[in-house]
Amino acid sequence: MRGRERSRAAPGGVTHSKYAPAPGPAAARRRPPGRPSARPHERWGIWFRPVRLPPPLRPGDTVRVIAPSSPFDVAEYARGLGVLTGALGLRVRARADLAARRDYLAGDDARRIEEWREAVADPDARGIFCARGGFGAMRILPAVDPAPLLAAPKVLVGFSDIVALHVPLNRAGLATVHGPVVTQLGRAPEAAVRHLAALLAGDVAAPGAWEPPAPGAGLLGTRVIRPGRVSAPLAGGTLAMLAHLCGTPWQPRLEGAIVLLEDVGEKPYRLDRYLTQLRLAGALDGVAAVALGRFTDCSAAGIEGIDVVRAIVRELGVPAIEGIPAGHDDDNFALPLGPRATLVSPGPGEEGAPRLLFDGWSGRGSA
Repeated sequence: MRGRERSRAAPGGVTHSKYAPAPGPAAARRRPPGRPSARPHERWGIWFRPVRLPPPLRPGDTVRVIAPSSPFDVAEYARGLGVLTGALGLRVRARADLAARRDYLAGDDARRIEEWREAVADPDARGIFCARGGFGAMRILPAVDPAPLLAAPKVLVGFSDIVALHVPLNRAGLATVHGPVVTQLGRAPEAAVRHLAALLAGDVAAPGAWEPPAPGAGLLGTRVIRPGRVSAPLAGGTLAMLAHLCGTPWQPRLEGAIVLLEDVGEKPYRLDRYLTQLRLAGALDGVAAVALGRFTDCSAAGIEGIDVVRAIVRELGVPAIEGIPAGHDDDNFALPLGPRATLVSPGPGEEGAPRLLFDGWSGRGSA
């Protein structure tokens, strides 16, 4: 994103630069079928390693914008760019071909791979924002090597199709941010933007026991599914994406984690199918807790999608809440993936609303 070489402007007038590609992907490892259940500290070997937190992102920092998935509406992008450069005060750089189109993709795979590697290798960029979701990030996964970002962390921000990039980075031990894509930022309410700014800066106080969390420190839910309190790494994202990664080397590893789930435009039977696929693949074995975000436009034939999801989540027998304001609605509040969070699902007679607290992320700006 950063760089001193300037050339033609991409949509929104941002500059672009070019850097040497990063090396190829590290080999992904999977749990062998039929392997006996390991002791808690050995399970998957993922959620019990140190998590690298990217440095705080502050006004004046340079970030890259990339389009690893589908092409985007230029007007929506321009409005979102105004939030990045205005409310967040960031300096944005992108390739001149950011708005490329190849059918339903933002250019061919080679273009999007090169763009990803350039953004990762950029020595000045402190963050990577994704222009849009859609489809396409899965196609570049073989070229996504977490090693350079572990060596020099940058914050990755995006959701929906971008979950395909969060999963391998989180598995490698890098914290990322499940948050608005640029084309969504222009429609985001002020509260969501303020929350994102505080989360990226990382200088919010750790949340207290009962009071609502400050912007960037956590989020409130609306309903208890199963009571309990759990502190564990936060993982997950768009349900369909997590299911589509099953059977690949990038299958989600969710054992021991608080799992965030959200989706859009999926009929109830499809939501059931995705959750059943995750369960049959073993991806939901041993999850610590579940936090449900928005399931937007997921109802059909008098059946509410959230009712289907809630019933299946309840069967997992772990603490669970719903109504976290994260997902495909305009008020998409950001969450850190990878670091420890605390899910509080009050039981009868207990104080406070259901909530998700980012205690493994809060306060890093003062570290």
